[in-house]
Amino acid sequence: MRRLLSLPLLVLTSLAVGLLLIEGIYRWQLVDMYTAELHTFNPVQALQTRDKPSILIMGDSFTAGRTSYASLVQEMLQEWRVVNAGVSGTGVLQALYMAPQRFATFRPSLFVYQVYVGNDLFDLRYPTSGPAIAPLRKIYWWTANHLRVVSYLNYRLRQFQETWFVPPPLPSPSGSHAGASPTSPETFNVAHYDSRTKLYFQAEPGLLEDTILVQGARQQDYALFLRQLTSLVQHCVPGVCRAMILVIPHVCQVDPAFMAYMRQLGARLTTPARLSNPDYPFLTRLREHFRAWPHVTMLNPLPMLRDAQAQQAVYYVHDEHLNPYGQQRLATWLAPQLLHP
Repeated sequence: MRRLLSLPLLVLTSLAVGLLLIEGIYRWQLVDMYTAELHTFNPVQALQTRDKPSILIMGDSFTAGRTSYASLVQEMLQEWRVVNAGVSGTGVLQALYMAPQRFATFRPSLFVYQVYVGNDLFDLRYPTSGPAIAPLRKIYWWTANHLRVVSYLNYRLRQFQETWFVPPPLPSPSGSHAGASPTSPETFNVAHYDSRTKLYFQAEPGLLEDTILVQGARQQDYALFLRQLTSLVQHCVPGVCRAMILVIPHVCQVDPAFMAYMRQLGARLTTPARLSNPDYPFLTRLREHFRAWPHVTMLNPLPMLRDAQAQQAVYYVHDEHLNPYGQQRLATWLAPQLLHP
């Protein structure tokens, strides 16, 4: 009987030790966990050439991809080696894990780090209380808050499922692709919107407002975000490397129509006028924090995106991401600033 009881304990102990081991490998990047993305999003010459100055671009799903602004900038700035080191689903924590190896490999003259107002603070601390969160979700988020490799494993599992088990999505009948106008209520449908966004608002209705305005419980997360971003930027040695922080706004800051859409998805917005301010606290506090760093530049594409949105939709209707037109406008706006900050 004692042997039977000890067997499950041995299995659980082995699993715990194995998970802690993988966590250490992940945090220290003893094995480059994101090498597949690096090779997928960059032509071979961008990774191998040594005869051009380097621009290293890191960020999340806005940056990652063959058709993102970062990859478009590669085509625009042929005299530079532009490296797209973006990875979907990552934030400043994961960027800190990747940075030592990326900087040692590419030795950039310019480092661009892309921030996203929508969920960068959420990814630092997942909520683990409240009746709206399912028990299994609470367990997963609690574990992911402490063992960061859990989110990475979930990311790889989703990729595997999408590659082998899920058929390609059909075009949205409500026009959520590039060029669709989000200004008409008929083009928006709650049922078609990205499920993760709905989950986030269900778990934390005030997330969007608290993030943009840096208020409530997210103030502490923003302070942590600033400390980690500072550590990331410190990889840029003054006189050797310049740093630019590209702050991507949430779609509701670009198009007021999305204020109502976010409410339908479950977001609590009590002061929408403040969210529309081009000098919003998330951005202004970043500027103030790095004011004394002459080699760090803050990039705010919000005014440009608003102007572009007046002509054609720059975000997907049922997804928080920039559509191809939005990515193209961002790349066109960004490229000259990289050369002349």
